[in-house]
Amino acid sequence: MPVSLQEFKAELFRTLGHEVRVRLLEELREEEHSVGELQGRLGLSGPNISQHLAILRNQGVVLTRREGTTVRYSAADSRVYDLLDDARAMFERRI
Repeated sequence: MPVSLQEFKAELFRTLGHEVRVRLLEELREEEHSVGELQGRLGLSGPNISQHLAILRNQGVVLTRREGTTVRYSAADSRVYDLLDDARAMFERRI
């Protein structure tokens, strides 16, 4: 657990600092998904997706919900999308 705001921010940005994790969050923006659904949408292997989702979950960025034998993922706090939107705006301003 970070002891300062700066440490929290640094850890959050490290967690978001991988393209696959950003893509996963973008897929989770509108609705929750299972690993299998995300695999089909992103064209990545299940183990790869699971590994990145575990990192996001361990850092409190995504939540899980069981639906029978399926685990469904969603964003823990929708404000993460404000960060992604701001990053998009910065990118668009740059190009």
